[in-house]
Amino acid sequence: MIAAPHTDHADAPQAMTDILGRVARELRETAASTDRLHCLVEGVAWHNVKEKHELIRSAQAIDAIEQTLSALSDFVSALAELAPRQWEVAGAAASRRVRLAELAARLADRPRSEVAESSGDSEFF
Repeated sequence: MIAAPHTDHADAPQAMTDILGRVARELRETAASTDRLHCLVEGVAWHNVKEKHELIRSAQAIDAIEQTLSALSDFVSALAELAPRQWEVAGAAASRRVRLAELAARLADRPRSEVAESSGDSEFF
């Protein structure tokens, strides 16, 4: 027998349009953050043509990522505008699959105070 999925009062259905709007905002903000990565390749000294080409490819990759994130944000925003307002899903339940606690809270539209300090799986080097 398959057990019923864990649900609680926080799993109340949310308007799909609101969830899509939150996803679009996260994508837009991540695109802006990605744009700030250019400082990593700007002004780097190169000693030969091969190094120069590698730096150019790195800068172009940053641009491609930023443009892709921005385009995805635009697409998700358009979906939010087109989706019927009565469509609802349990966004909080879906957000439990997101391993970054603060992001999961934002996607679920939970107050920041509900995010445990030690939760989340970001690893920095």
